[in-house]
Formats: sequence, C-alpha cells, structure tokens
Amino acid sequence: MRNQSPDERYEAFQVLTRFGHSAQYGHAIALFAVVCGLAVNAFGSPPTDPVSTPLFTFDANSPSVTLPSATLHPDEVLRIFQPDLQPEPAFNSTNIGLGQPGDDLDAMSFSKGSIPPNQEFIFMFAVDRNTTGDVPPNPVLRSSEVPYNVADQAARGHAAADAFITLSGFTVNGPAARALRGPVLSNSQSKNQYDEGGHDFGGKPETGSRDYSSAPEDGVNGMAYEMPESARGAPGPMPAFFFSVAPMSPSLLTLPGNSPADIFVHPDPFVPGISPQRFTSAADIGLQATDNIDALLVLDHDDNWQFNDGDVIFLSLSPGSTSLGGPVPIPNISSNGAADILSARFIDPVTVVLEVFAPADQLGLIADSDNVDALEMVFCTDPLACGLGAGIRLIKGDWDNDATVNINDFPNFVTCLSGPETVDLSSGYDPLCLDVFDFEFDDDVDLRDFHRFQFVFAP
Repeated sequence: MRNQSPDERYEAFQVLTRFGHSAQYGHAIALFAVVCGLAVNAFGSPPTDPVSTPLFTFDANSPSVTLPSATLHPDEVLRIFQPDLQPEPAFNSTNIGLGQPGDDLDAMSFSKGSIPPNQEFIFMFAVDRNTTGDVPPNPVLRSSEVPYNVADQAARGHAAADAFITLSGFTVNGPAARALRGPVLSNSQSKNQYDEGGHDFGGKPETGSRDYSSAPEDGVNGMAYEMPESARGAPGPMPAFFFSVAPMSPSLLTLPGNSPADIFVHPDPFVPGISPQRFTSAADIGLQATDNIDALLVLDHDDNWQFNDGDVIFLSLSPGSTSLGGPVPIPNISSNGAADILSARFIDPVTVVLEVFAPADQLGLIADSDNVDALEMVFCTDPLACGLGAGIRLIKGDWDNDATVNINDFPNFVTCLSGPETVDLSSGYDPLCLDVFDFEFDDDVDLRDFHRFQFVFAP
C-alpha cells in the first residue's frame, strides 16, 4: 500500500470519527493504524517556565564516572555549558583540595547569605537510588500535564539523577504558611537525568521522563547555583563555595578537617592556588564526627567564611548517620531521618540550634528508604504555580512528543485502546499508553478518552 500524504491521512481520520461508538469503529481504526504506523519518541516536554540547570556532581556509583569510557570523576563539580551538550568539569577539583583517586564530593553550596529573612523560596532537591517517594503526583499538576514526581520517576527506574521541587514554600525562619494552598504532600520534577529539551543533567540512562528503564542510573549528589536563582533568574555576585566530602575520601587526611560532617569553604573555586578552610566542624553544629552530610545549603550571613552570628545551614544527613538513630538522635526526625531537611542556626558562641526544619512529608518523601541527596533553593512565592511552570510536562495525546496532537499520534492511540476496564500492566500492556492517552485518569484507554483526544487534536 502506498504512503498517504498528511492531508489524506487527516481526511481518513475525519471519516473514522463519524463511526462514533458503533461496532465498526474498532475495525476501522485498526486498519488506519496499519496505514499510518509511526515510530515513538518517549521524551517528555520541557517546562514552560524552567529554572536553569545548576552546577552538580555525580556520585561514585554513577555509570558516568565508572564506565570504562568515562572521563568524569565523583569529586568534580560539573556543568552543562550549553543545552544538549555533555557534562564537563566547571573547575579543577584540585582547586578545592580534592583530586585524589577515591575522593567523592558529597554536598555543595554557594552562599545565599544575602537573602532577606522574608524572602520566600522552595527547595530543589535530589534523591538517591533507594528512594521510592510513595506519594502520588499532585492532582492539580497532574491534570495540568505536569505528572512527574519522585514516586513516578522512581517507578520508571531513573529518579536518582533528577531534580525535584517542593510544593511547600519556606522562608529562612520556617514554612511560609500563606503559600500552602492545595495539596502539598508531593513534589514536581524540574530536571531530568537526560535530554528533556535541554533542561537536564546529561546523565544516564539516556531516557526521558516518560521512559521506563532498568539500566544503571547516575546519582546527582550535589547541586549549587553560582548565584541566587528565582523562577525567572536573579543574578548576583559570585559567593564563596561550601562543600563536604564522603566518608573514606582520601583528601579528608589533608583537608583542614577529617569528618564527612565537617563543612569546608573556598573563596572562589574557579581560581587555583588558594587552599580551602573549614567553615565549621561537625561538633560546632551539633553533629557527630561519624555523621555524613550529603545535602547542603549555606547562608553565610556576613560572607566572612566563618560560622557565626546570623548564619544558617540547611542540610540533610545520609542514612545511618549516628545523629539520626544513635543514643541521642536529633529530636522529631521522621522515618529514617535521611529525607528530613535540618537547620543549624548560630545563636551565640555557645549556642547553636540544630533541628528539623522541613520534615520529609513536606517534600513528598515518606518511605523508610527515602533520602535527600542534594539541596538547593529557588525563589518562589507560589509553590503550586512554580511547580506547574518549572515542571517537566507530558502533553496528553502527544505520543511522538512534538508538542502537537495530530494525525501522527493517532496510530498509537489505536494500539493503546483497551476498552472501558482497568488494564493489567502485568499482561504486557504498555504503561506509556496510560500516560499519554488516559485523559480521565481511570486506568484504561477507551472511547471516552477518544472523545477527549478529538478535542485536543490539531490538523
């Protein structure tokens, strides 16, 4: 059979829609699928109002640093210089006192010391490979074609190299109560591990948000904007760079501190020849030397590179850290404590308050295995609106992901047609069908969905 032109296929589609709910419908669309079958591109659609990609690190178990062909290392701060390019080092790791084989940069932050106390923000965070989330996507975002969150991406097999934003708002003093409208016990995916229209980390597996994968996945374990970031950008001066390193990193023997819960500072990591210094020790902020800081956000109030009056540190600890479950655990930690965001506030030279600042459920993380593995902030006064604008999208009905629902998507609707009963995914039914064509979110693809499909169809 010869190939039909787009105009001919559209005319055929119009004819088919006249069958309505008749028994002939199924036979007709099946024939149409043979005529118009097309390939699938399973990437998601970029955010409508994205935040920029921060500098980041991959952990020591990431295929991007462990494969024989890998050129990246777990102690390197990486950047995406231009959309669709591969990650590259932003500066030499020796600049900050690392660079030995086995070093792993575990958390990092540029100072946000200039933020006013009433500035509202949301957290952007990453999770590890054991995180499941277990909280469904926010229903408002899902119905608005922003369906991806931690639980969704973990189920698809590639959440560890993504970035997510909270749907709860905060100031440095605590939750911004007036921003908590609508369901908040969830989060929204703002960065993918691989290509999502340039809004990604260039990591592995090389899949989009819509894909399912069992391939080894990279793990983002550090994120840091070089300047304060808002949903539309807010330039500022270059601040100092703060970081911690993973346990067993050889450079802990030569850095000015030997604990993975010590925080180090470098005045400008882009300039070689300057030695880092210790910003604060584990003990100075109420932690144990055996703890491990694996997510970090520093507000150095006076930018003097010392933990003193007015300074606030937001952090998260890795699972198993002594302060999460030892003889004297931090009060009010939830689950295993590794998904809570803690704050350490300098009150006076003998008083530092270490407490839970944002419990795990405010991030949409409630499973016992959940773990925050990187941390940043994004200026935002309406978390739900920012989640909608900065979230990676799935355009309902757009199977080939060209931002248009048209005749090219129709053959796949035919393939996905299941009838008005909940489908059994264990039978081999493609779960992507429900993502793209289940307009009613009732776990099937039937004629009711076809009715909605016609409304979004563009010639």
